[in-house]
Amino acid sequence: PANAQLGLGWGLRGGLNLFSMSTDESTFDSSYRAGWFFGPTAKFTVPLIGIGLDISALYDQRTSELNNQTVKEQNIFIPINFRYQVGLGSLASAFVKAGPQFGWNIGSKTYQAIKDGNTGEFKLKDSNTSLNIGVGINALSHLEVGINYNIVLGKTGDLTVKDAAKNAYNSKSLTNAWQLNVAYFY
Repeated sequence: PANAQLGLGWGLRGGLNLFSMSTDESTFDSSYRAGWFFGPTAKFTVPLIGIGLDISALYDQRTSELNNQTVKEQNIFIPINFRYQVGLGSLASAFVKAGPQFGWNIGSKTYQAIKDGNTGEFKLKDSNTSLNIGVGINALSHLEVGINYNIVLGKTGDLTVKDAAKNAYNSKSLTNAWQLNVAYFY
């Protein structure tokens, strides 16, 4: 009961990523791809005011195509979102949220790349930072459904290819994502 009065909730969050990995040139298949994420979550909301915070620790997996090979990104993401919600108390409410997300690559980092017949390397970064902006609804104090857009604030990887004359081609990659998520709070 004390947690409910303070607006404190613990639970699990999971969902679907719809993302595209892009570089300066068309090295990657730029169509949207699906990935998934899952992990524990917590939220705190100040009663009557509607201002709060949510934080999660999410395992995130995404795959894309590079020269007909699969690039598998495996990350641990920690999103910290500031939120504002309005509604009918514990029955239903709507919220907006925004905040930083910090990520660490825990999977393979290096892949072979080919551009214009020359071989090179695509290397994922060890960590990245991004920004979440989202909206959603709460129902019956336990269920939360939301959508947000995740904007990478730096590069997620580097592509380096050298031609026969040893001239280097360098490009950075970005991975922005739409995220559909569901959370259940105990």
